[in-house]
Amino acid sequence: MQRDSNVIAMMAFSIQIKVEAMTEILLRASKEPWEFVSASEVLKSNTIANNSGNLLFGQSVYRILSAPGVTITPDRYASHRAQNTREYAAWINDSFDHFVIPLANAFRPAFRPALKRLTKVIERLKIPVTVIGVGSQHKLEGGQADEELNGDVQSFMAEVLERSASVGVRGERTAAFLATLGFGDDQVDVIGCPSVFMYGDPQPIEKTAASLTDDSRIAMTISPYVGKLNALVASHTKSYQNLVYVPQNLKDLNMMVWGEDRATPKSRWNPTHVAHPLYTEDRMRFPLDPRTWVDYLTDFDFVFGSRIHGSIAGILAGVPTMLLAHDSRTLELAEYHAIPHLKVTDLSSKTDAKQLYEQTDYAEYNSRIPEVQRTLAAFLEKNGLRHALTEADTATEFDDRLAAAKLPDMVTTLYAAQGEGRAAILDRVRGLHREQTALEKRVEGLEQQVAGFSFESEVRSLIGSWRRQTARKLGLRK
Repeated sequence: MQRDSNVIAMMAFSIQIKVEAMTEILLRASKEPWEFVSASEVLKSNTIANNSGNLLFGQSVYRILSAPGVTITPDRYASHRAQNTREYAAWINDSFDHFVIPLANAFRPAFRPALKRLTKVIERLKIPVTVIGVGSQHKLEGGQADEELNGDVQSFMAEVLERSASVGVRGERTAAFLATLGFGDDQVDVIGCPSVFMYGDPQPIEKTAASLTDDSRIAMTISPYVGKLNALVASHTKSYQNLVYVPQNLKDLNMMVWGEDRATPKSRWNPTHVAHPLYTEDRMRFPLDPRTWVDYLTDFDFVFGSRIHGSIAGILAGVPTMLLAHDSRTLELAEYHAIPHLKVTDLSSKTDAKQLYEQTDYAEYNSRIPEVQRTLAAFLEKNGLRHALTEADTATEFDDRLAAAKLPDMVTTLYAAQGEGRAAILDRVRGLHREQTALEKRVEGLEQQVAGFSFESEVRSLIGSWRRQTARKLGLRK
């Protein structure tokens, strides 16, 4: 009898291991981490969802969840673009065990249509759903309540919490916003942004130089719509010839690839037009992939700017980085992770990179990493997700595959003078030629169809078909 019990126990354990070893996760992400997506393809399909920062935290969650026995499939952002939610949700229910949704500043008016579509998909799901790193977006000084947005956020949260233990948010400000909508600490966990763990255990950030010089290599990552940064851009463009601007928006990429102005510039010192010195001097680089983005920044002495994921890319590269917080979404992440930061409202026309570098201290950030890591791991385990966050070498297969992948370089401007830059421009020209050739063949085929089209014969064919169908209905023909 004891032997039978042992056999049954062993069988149950074996079944449990087998079930655990076959976890299929659908991940809200634009692509596979090792997938090559060119600049022209990004512009066509918007695989960065308007901002290349989305690639950074999507890939980070992909790696974190790459535990043994877990298969991950990116949804390519179809979940918030799906038109036929019934069929799409049915496919998810039939194909996956868990739907994991990394989100950034999704609780904002501009994202409302996508959030509503995503909610419609979730409400039809029968599998667990986990939201990681979602945040609200407000002005630094606060603002008026948006009742329509609040209603959409409430609906989204309610549907997610029907299928999860809690929702992971970016910071205390988002948690406070959700509390006003009725979601308490038992439903909301503050976990920060998973992108700081894109390479596993983060390395401490240390200054390698006592101070910056006029010749220092500086990467600037700013939001062009933040008017208070215009003077800063102007002074640093002039003063630091080794400064490179790293934009992130889709419109910036279009400007760099095809030479079309990003927008009607409100200031000539705003780097959104092709006459700007940063463009004409080829001092702009656009990231198409997280790995090549971070690799590129490793050669710099300092990174500063208002982009939160542009700043995190600098941190991942091991470079001292100063964030210039301009709204709640950037400020709450800086506060949670102890990323060195200043509010844009505290900047003056005389603020300089040398001064920012001196104020950059990563002692608290470095010391907080273990606690942040434990908090994120606890959240994942609470929601039934295995992970490679705290176990050494569990994401080896992921890391090896990513290291072997050929991925796109940083995009240059049309003024690139080096051989590498000219090669990139030739690639764009070849791509245009291939597209033109394909279009010409398609037009030729359509012209042949039009030339062979006979209106009279088509009418006779339609009348004959109508007569046969009518005859069958009247029983005149079998």
